[in-house]
Amino acid sequence: MQYYRITAELQSPLIIQQNRQSNSSENLPFLPGSSLRGALAAQFLRNGGNSGQEEFRQLFIEDPLYFPNLLPAGRNKTIPKILPLTSVSCKREAGFLAQNKHGVVDLLASNLKERMFEQTTDDKICEKCRQDMKSIGGFWNGDTTSPEHFRPSMLYQRHTGIDRVTGTVAESVFFIRQSLADYFRDSETGQYKRQWLSGGIYLNNLQRSLLEPLLETPVFAGADRTSGMGELQLSVDEASELAPTFDIGKWDSHFKKKLADLGVGDLPQGKYFSINLESDAILVDQFLRPAPQLELDLEGVQLVAQFTKAKTIRGWQSSWGLPKHDDIGFTMGTVFLFRYSGSSQQSLNQYLGAKLISGIGLRREEGFGKISICNPVHTIKEVI
Repeated sequence: MQYYRITAELQSPLIIQQNRQSNSSENLPFLPGSSLRGALAAQFLRNGGNSGQEEFRQLFIEDPLYFPNLLPAGRNKTIPKILPLTSVSCKREAGFLAQNKHGVVDLLASNLKERMFEQTTDDKICEKCRQDMKSIGGFWNGDTTSPEHFRPSMLYQRHTGIDRVTGTVAESVFFIRQSLADYFRDSETGQYKRQWLSGGIYLNNLQRSLLEPLLETPVFAGADRTSGMGELQLSVDEASELAPTFDIGKWDSHFKKKLADLGVGDLPQGKYFSINLESDAILVDQFLRPAPQLELDLEGVQLVAQFTKAKTIRGWQSSWGLPKHDDIGFTMGTVFLFRYSGSSQQSLNQYLGAKLISGIGLRREEGFGKISICNPVHTIKEVI
């Protein structure tokens, strides 16, 4: 298995509604893995294939690809990350210092101190203007030395209703539709550029050979495709240097040092590591009931803390013309902190390495359950 980057260049605005209700105009600021999967499946059928072919079953059914969410990538075709729920920034000038804002700080260590010792800290006040720090989410490049926050451009299209009898504008019928813009304005040059989306995926040689023919012509995703919306030019390139990695020993050392600087010294013995959700995740127990937390079935692993936000996950099955059943899951950015008290570091690394590739929870082939391990943002002491 090798790590690849899927890149989408928007050729027209993209409409992926957050809710199924037609009267809701709010749009997702990214392309979900489920929509990407459906678009490529439709492309396969459009090219003359059928759902009974071995190639189709290899890609989408029997050994399905774990399609990622494609996130806004800004000026460079990087692989964006999700800011964790423990990240905060100034409520007046939210953003990274490198982008002339008041900076971002992570509160995982501080929140752990408050829970363990019931002691408050003063790192929820902006160092520059002494205003409150509020949660900050969204997409960034994942580089703590040169961080960049990605904010995609959105379009608002205004429409009027047409009276079916007169063929003119209907009285009191006016609605607005939101979409992800195909262009964005570069803040440095002021020029308008194509909007790029990208995400990482693991592929073997067979999967790549089956996928590449589907990318030779543009694909269409989202709503209003018959009106020209959702046209994407997709490409896949090897990105081994961008493959997610982790070093539990190094992360554990830095995290404990950060806790010690906060006055926390007496910690239970073991190696600490974090698991962050890079996409929404649907976690269930052995009876397929929604699980309240992430359980790792490896001896010696214990959940220390979690910072989560629940979400109702909805979808639409185009081939059936029916909505998918609703699932209860955790939103992207959720953080789980674990402690490992076992003796085999190698077993832990192998276990987590497999999870990093396969993901966690249900519907992973639709982009759910993508994770990162030992996110360095949790160990940074300074405002970035």
